[in-house]
Amino acid sequence: MHRVSVSLPFTGPTARAGREVLRGAELALERGGAQGVELARLDSFGPNRERVAVANAHESAADGEVLAYLGDFHSSQVMETAPILGAAGVLQVAPVATHAGLRGDTLVRLMPHDGVGARAIAGWLAGVGVRRVLVVHDEDSDYGAPVAAMCVDAAAERRLAVRSRPVWNHDERPADDLDDAEAVVYVGVAGPDAPRMWHELCTANPALWLIGSEGVAQAHFAQALEPAETQRTRLFVPARAPLAFYGYEATCLITDAIVAGAGDRSATVRAARATHDRNSVIGRYSLDGDGHTTGLAYGRMVIGDGTLVWDT
Repeated sequence: MHRVSVSLPFTGPTARAGREVLRGAELALERGGAQGVELARLDSFGPNRERVAVANAHESAADGEVLAYLGDFHSSQVMETAPILGAAGVLQVAPVATHAGLRGDTLVRLMPHDGVGARAIAGWLAGVGVRRVLVVHDEDSDYGAPVAAMCVDAAAERRLAVRSRPVWNHDERPADDLDDAEAVVYVGVAGPDAPRMWHELCTANPALWLIGSEGVAQAHFAQALEPAETQRTRLFVPARAPLAFYGYEATCLITDAIVAGAGDRSATVRAARATHDRNSVIGRYSLDGDGHTTGLAYGRMVIGDGTLVWDT
């Protein structure tokens, strides 16, 4: 029996998303009929989620029946587990991690990284005629600041006039710093102050485009905005479909690689990383030398009646 470890959050605040990815993985096995392959669930949630993921990776690496590892969910976890699984020669497929700096000898990732998202935002803004952009970011040194820098570079490549700043403090008024900006791009998470910031920006200039990164696309944020504030709001996310699709494709890729590799760890990795022009439920893609998807399509969402929906 060949085993695939599935290291995802099955408890805690992201349990719903983790279980959605798992359901896709289970469906892939059910429909694909892969013989001799089973999924081994490993909950990656804990007070220190990186430490839990590391323990899951060590357990999987030490199990000779494990040929692949589906996970982890968060980029910070993948950063810690990729070296462990790489050293053991275990194929790792990260279905939803997006950090641009993720690397690993056996790592495959299915979602476009944050730099692709930055270029998608800049391209969309240029397409709707925006020429002056203000990029605002939270203080997260692992996400907000570096991804904001990617957005600035991408906007400059599109010949947009762009500047950047940290998110406003409580004693600052966003309206005082807009100047002639036609769009504000916020890179960060949808914390409790995010709806207030949206309200102040919309009040200051109702014609302003309000763009949010992946961390803003949250149900509680969508529910907190007034209809007028949603009209010119767009949220950019790496997913183009429900997360179950990514669990489904991750498992299909893994099982195909296991078959091609005839149950050998190294051969399984080589088969997966050689993926070229693969047709899948998440679209057609190849993998580059770092195991990153070459698919550049990026998701975009709007808010309708307090609900996040795809912008088609």
